[in-house]
Amino acid sequence: MIFTVITYIALFISMFTGVLFLITYFENINNLKNPKIKKYPSVCIVIPAHNEEKSIAGTIKSALEIDYPKNKIKIIVVENGSSADKTYEIAKKYENERVKVISLKKGGKGNAMNHVIKKIKSEIFISMDADTYADSDVLKKMIGYFQDNKVMAVTPTMKSKFNDTIIQKIQNVEYLVGAFLRKVFHFLNSIYVTPGAFTAYRKEFFDRYGGFDTKNITEDIEMSMRIQSKKYKIANAFDASVFTITPNKFMNLFWQRVRWYLGYIETMIQYRKVIYSTKHGYLGILVGPAATISIFYIIYLTLTLIFKLFINLIQLYSLKNYISGPGIILEKYKLVPFFINFSVPVYIGFIALLMTIYMFFVAKKHSNDTSNYGLGYVFFTLFYISLAAIWWIAAIFYKIFGKELRFGGVIWNKSFINYFKLKYSIK
Repeated sequence: MIFTVITYIALFISMFTGVLFLITYFENINNLKNPKIKKYPSVCIVIPAHNEEKSIAGTIKSALEIDYPKNKIKIIVVENGSSADKTYEIAKKYENERVKVISLKKGGKGNAMNHVIKKIKSEIFISMDADTYADSDVLKKMIGYFQDNKVMAVTPTMKSKFNDTIIQKIQNVEYLVGAFLRKVFHFLNSIYVTPGAFTAYRKEFFDRYGGFDTKNITEDIEMSMRIQSKKYKIANAFDASVFTITPNKFMNLFWQRVRWYLGYIETMIQYRKVIYSTKHGYLGILVGPAATISIFYIIYLTLTLIFKLFINLIQLYSLKNYISGPGIILEKYKLVPFFINFSVPVYIGFIALLMTIYMFFVAKKHSNDTSNYGLGYVFFTLFYISLAAIWWIAAIFYKIFGKELRFGGVIWNKSFINYFKLKYSIK
């Protein structure tokens, strides 16, 4: 009974937030244009790179082609953690008066960015992943938001550069749905992730509150929550596009999402007084709690579908008497296929999926995306919820029972099991 009540509360909140996000979009549909730039601040683009020989040249070229006053922009490539490939050598070929290349022995993206933050005097600091390619007008679309003194970060719209495998096709749709939500969260002052691909920060925030958390495996989520905790704003430029190389294989995507979701869990615990507090507006009242509830709903929905499919298959397999055709069998034994025999939670999940697809098309339109996503819509509809459930289940498992994981130059060992072992000296 209690489980049923909790489930229906979660369903109500899911539908309420989905409708609210759409209403917020329609209310602000005339406010999607980016502010005009009155002054060009100095900008430093930092490209942390570790074992990125395949993409580093393209990323540097992309940064050099950004349309912005040349005397106002500098590019610093930081090879961190002593790459085992030719990342440093390739980057060095592009070094000139606009591009500086340095190497650090200590690994970790956060450490690389903090090293630069301490040395530069630029007004705007931009984190650019070493597998990212930006549109030439991306900065001009983002910089105007910094005319609001309360804005400490501006995010672009992230997209997938390639569309080759099923896994990438699903991510393509996912990224654009995320772009829609990020713009809605901009209007609600509730952005809680500043993507590492090309987020711009006001450097004075680091001067006041310190650099990136080098112990956090998702330093971008932690930084966004730190900005929110100080009651500053994070903006989004809907039509400022950057393209990232997304994983093209299941296991690569799996470990990427385990890292993201583990970092999300830990940051939400760290900033629970922000993400679940009435003192932080929509972020604490609605967006944060709804995001948490959606995790458990996705897992519940997926497990429910799997259970129904399993039961129906068992019933079909055990059926011994074939009576004049499948239709009569299904009617006699009430074996309605799992994809038709929807419960209320599954119906609501289907409605939520329709809203998600609409959000995708809105983001595609306003981000000036002319790509042909083909079967991406179908693959996303069929597989995304189940994939997300797998990622969340894995992240929760590792958070409880995990021993040690390595993500780039950062070692993660913050599971509850390790915590209790350390606290009580258990071997």
